[in-house]
Amino acid sequence: MVLRRLNHHLHTNNLMPPEQFAFRKGHSIVDQILYFTQCARDSQNHKQTRHTMAAFLDVSKAFDRVWKYKLLSKCFGVFSIKGKALPSISNFLNHRNFCVNFHATFSDSYKSYQGIPQGCVFSPTLFSLFISMVEKYVKPSQIGLFADDVVLWCSDANISKLESQLNRSLVNIREFADNHKITFNASKSTVSLFTSNRNLYNYSPELFIMSE
Repeated sequence: MVLRRLNHHLHTNNLMPPEQFAFRKGHSIVDQILYFTQCARDSQNHKQTRHTMAAFLDVSKAFDRVWKYKLLSKCFGVFSIKGKALPSISNFLNHRNFCVNFHATFSDSYKSYQGIPQGCVFSPTLFSLFISMVEKYVKPSQIGLFADDVVLWCSDANISKLESQLNRSLVNIREFADNHKITFNASKSTVSLFTSNRNLYNYSPELFIMSE
């Protein structure tokens, strides 16, 4: 019930960033993939032919790393969640304990100081709110989001210019990560070049600055 009311508020006031496709009605992972691939194909069909360079990033321990007080601040200041709803979300996030069940035996209980609960229907939307505004950090690149998976890309006919633009966007997105106390998993992140030029099929971009 609370999630439906929250989604109604976000939808009717057009508050959710259009770059975020996860956990939204009419925004599937297929839609995100098709949009990205169409952008890459349009660049190849452009005169002069353009290449597309993309960085695929993964947020480390996404739900566990959510900074609760930053999330609550954004709920109030960015998404205008006020009245009784805001303290209700605060109560949902705070004073939580967890334990581990292994072979019908429970561990001791530990207090959770940060993060949002795994497996709760409310948590994915809260994570989307937490990571929102990252799209404002990535210019001159474009960005696509699906929960904690991020793709940055830019297109140009000049390879050196592509590297420079995408590297600049990665520097900027690192600033966002530092401000939100999150990190990107370098081992699960990669960079790819999409091109119709066969001479560049084995090209390996030498980038980028990654958070750890």
